[in-house]
Parts: sequence; C-alpha cells; structure tokens
Amino acid sequence: MPLQEIYYIAEMIVGIAVIVSIVFVAVELRQNTYMLRKSQSDQRRLHFNWLYEANCTDPEFRAWHRRLDADWDKLDEDERYRGLNLGMRSLRLYLDEVTDYFDGQLSKSEWRILQRNMEMVARKPNIQLAYSVIKPAYSEKVQRWFENLDSTVDSFLANAVKTPTDQT
Repeated sequence: MPLQEIYYIAEMIVGIAVIVSIVFVAVELRQNTYMLRKSQSDQRRLHFNWLYEANCTDPEFRAWHRRLDADWDKLDEDERYRGLNLGMRSLRLYLDEVTDYFDGQLSKSEWRILQRNMEMVARKPNIQLAYSVIKPAYSEKVQRWFENLDSTVDSFLANAVKTPTDQT
C-alpha cells in the first residue's frame, strides 16, 4: 500500500475521531447541565423542607411564622430581625433562580413551581423588607419581574389556614 493511501486512511480516522470527541463533549455538557439544574432544584427543595419541617415540629417557630403575616406591625425588634433574615434567606434563593430562568438555565416546569412559590410569598412583610435590602444586587429585569408579580394568592393562602373562629 502506497504511503499516500495510508495518509488518506489516517486522515479519515482522525476526522472520525474528531466527530466522536465532539459528540462525547456534547453528551458530557448535557449531563453537566442536567446535574446543575438538579442541584438547584434540590437546594430549593431543601429550603422548603426545612421551613415546612420547622413549622410542623417547632410550635414556637410556627406561632412566630404565622405572626409574620398577621401581626408584623406588632412584632418586636428581635422578631422583625428574625423575619428579615428568614426573608433574605428565602428571597435570595428565589431571585437567584429567577436570574437563572432569564439566563435560560431553568426548565419550564421548575419555572412554574418557582413562580407559584413567589406568588405566595412576594407580599409578605418580611419578604418585602428583605427585597428592599437585596434589590440592588439584581438586574433591572429581575427587579421589574418581582415588582410586577401577581400575589393575589396571599389572601387565598391566609384564608385557607384560618380557623372557623378567625373567619367570623
């Protein structure tokens, strides 16, 4: 076999190897993107699970957490400070994910869940206070989205947890 034929065969093998390596990199990139999204979703779930668990297992926390909405103006300085910190912890996670959505890094199903959660908490006094503190850290697009958020779910949620004596 002449040297030139060996050269052409080697060139074809190299071409195939390049194509295979590009496909491999694409598969790896897709897996990494999936893992990143999964990690963000897990982080969100951990935060919600912590909050739900605290509400279910700690009567003092549950009472204070319910008063965040109903009695914000009556809370003392320490309770408001706790509320601000809880709000910042929650809102940073939410707004970081809104930023990710606008950057194309969040799936549509995750976006629907996030949007629903944001509608439920957006107008809570501690979240509003937290927003006033961290607002400058986010883009104008994220700020506009948050400020235009429909939060009519708040009254629905508040009515859902009232006892019959509260509703009279």
